Parts: sequence; structure tokens; C-alpha cells
Amino acid sequence: MQTTAGGERRCMAVPKFDALMRPPLSVAADGLDHSLRDVAPILADTLALSETDRAEQIPSGASRFRNRIYWAKLYLSQAGALQSAGPGRFRITDRGRELLGRCPDRITVDVLTEYPEFRAFRAKSRSGGTPESAGLRARDVSEANETPQESIQRAYHELKAAVARELLDAVRNAPPAFLESLVVKVLLAMSYGDDKDAGMVLGGAHDGGVDGVITKDRLGLGSIYVQAKRYKDGSPIGAPAIQQFAGSMQERHAEEGVFVTTSTFTREARESATRLRVRIALIDGERLAELMFELGLGVTTESTLLLKRIDSEFFEAG
Repeated sequence: MQTTAGGERRCMAVPKFDALMRPPLSVAADGLDHSLRDVAPILADTLALSETDRAEQIPSGASRFRNRIYWAKLYLSQAGALQSAGPGRFRITDRGRELLGRCPDRITVDVLTEYPEFRAFRAKSRSGGTPESAGLRARDVSEANETPQESIQRAYHELKAAVARELLDAVRNAPPAFLESLVVKVLLAMSYGDDKDAGMVLGGAHDGGVDGVITKDRLGLGSIYVQAKRYKDGSPIGAPAIQQFAGSMQERHAEEGVFVTTSTFTREARESATRLRVRIALIDGERLAELMFELGLGVTTESTLLLKRIDSEFFEAG
């Protein structure tokens, strides 16, 4: 509650973004799985927000309060204070508990910047993968001299990186069969196959090392075979897995394949893929999430912003 000059007590306005990073972490301290949907009303009550404040919207029409909680949750996740517990759900980590104890009043972006994972996230989303050694201070100086359009573009890339990370976490937490189906959907959305029914999931105990197939033409003269591996970050795919997949393709007289993993590929795996007689495209977890974002798979469009400028020729035409 806030007190006015006349002594009246009223509900406080929607807190600023960085003031909302500790509250959701406090709710998650019970060790249970949570979603933004169940956390938002709890925080609104705790902060004594009025109905007017709860209904306040940003230009896109979304709730300002929920939007700020969403970003607070994303930043906490990138810093390793929260971890995915399934699509749309999260739980606290040991680092999150450490943060609560170390920051009893407020958790700021500067505090999160102490963690290398968060610095890497900011470096990639704001500077296109600029090494951490460039430092956040240099970016702060450049941001102060940005044009409004540059600021919008930077914010867009930061949002894209955050959503892509959430997508990858969701895929890693889904059952293995989901990944097999997802890969087929991604390839169909990329216009591989002659129609929407050209993809088929083959995964199972007797899949023979192939999880799916895309039929490229109606007569079935060309096919793309798919292998999908759901691995955690830090468990890369090596060359033997690529060679085994190539062997499965050759048994089917296939010449093109796609190997997808939610982790990464070793250098040896990538080199092996270039030396094989069959053609195999490799898609790691980061690229898979980017493709899902670009193709609109697993995401919804919250708002669309059109940037316009003056048309000089319109006035010169008389």
C-alpha cells in the first residue's frame, strides 16, 4: 500500500520490471511447479494492485502487469534461477534459493549479470552473438545513442532469443515421441514434401534407426529420412551416431536425411556428415528453436508492429 500526501492509503501502481523479479521467485520457493497463470493473481494480491492497475494494458492490448511478470520470469530462467518444468511451467533451482537469501529486498538485472549464462544470453540477443568480453557497459553506451528504430529492433531480437530458449526447454521436457512428430512438422512447414500429408513418423522400438520420413513427390520417388534425438544440453551427438544413421538410410536406398537433436553436434560429427556418400543435414537445438519461431510452430503472435516513414515521392508527385 502507498500513502498519499493527505494521509489516504491506496493500492500501489504496477511495479517496474526489475522490481518484479524477486516476487515470482519467492512464490516458487515452495518447491512446487508453477505457471505464470497461477502466479500472477497471487502476486497481484501480494502487491495490493487495484483492479484498474490489473487491467492496465500496453499498446499491444496485453496486460502490463502480466507482461512484466513474463519478462521477469524469462530473465530469471536465463540466469538459472528458474528451470522449465514442462511447457509454460517452471520451478525454482538451487541458484534461485541462493538469490532469495542473498537479495532479501530486490533482485536486479545487475545481480543477474553476475552469472555467465545470463551474460551469454544478453550478448547473443542484443549483439548478435558478440563475445562476452565486449562487456555490458559498452552496450549500455551504444544503447544510449540508438535511434528509436534501432531500439525496437534490439528489443525484438532479445524477445526472439528468450522465446527460442523457452521453446527449446519445452521440447526437451516433452516425451521423445513429441520431438519425432515435431521434426516432421518443421520439415513440412519448410515446404519439404508435396502436401501436408507427405510426412510420417516412424519412431518406435523397431524403427531401424529412422524416426520419420518426408515423401518429396506423389509417386514416392524421392524421400527424406529423419532421425531425432532428445538430449540434454552438454550431451552432444558424436560421429558414430551420424554414421549409424547413414547406414540406416543406405539400407532404404535413401540419399537425403535430416538429423535433429535438442543438444549440439561435435566437430567430428559435422565433419563426418560432409564426408558421407549420402547427404545429411544437421539441425541442433538452437537452430530447431529458431526454425520453430520463424515458422510459427509452438508460438502465437501477440502483436504486430508496422514501422512507417514519410513517402517523399508522394509529395513530389504534386
